[in-house]
Amino acid sequence: MNLRIEDYFDSIEIYLIQNPIISTYEVIRKEISPIDGKLRIKAFIENNSTLEFFIYTSELNQEITQLKYSYHWQDFEQKILRRWDNAPHHLSLSNAPHHEHLSNGIIEPSFNIPDFFFVIEQIELILRET
Repeated sequence: MNLRIEDYFDSIEIYLIQNPIISTYEVIRKEISPIDGKLRIKAFIENNSTLEFFIYTSELNQEITQLKYSYHWQDFEQKILRRWDNAPHHLSLSNAPHHEHLSNGIIEPSFNIPDFFFVIEQIELILRET
């Protein structure tokens, strides 16, 4: 087991517990090996939306690197509100494969590679605006 990855995954769960916009969450998958880790969680948000995310991480030079990710935020009718991912299906975008799917169907490049904490911050900003 990799203690640095385990600490990172634990920090995500602590944040989910402490964040007031999160009603509850469910760990769907959590695997940690000596060199990498996978985490899938479904979080239920106060406005009846959900955030399901998957991250695949590795430790390189004592730093956690997010190799693959998908953060899918949807409303109670399962309509996409926003999705951040790095699946290689929009390679024509600048900064590919990192991109964002908006609720209106537009796909934009992501210039900041989002981590869990960035995504929650973005959701909080959007919820404050509505």
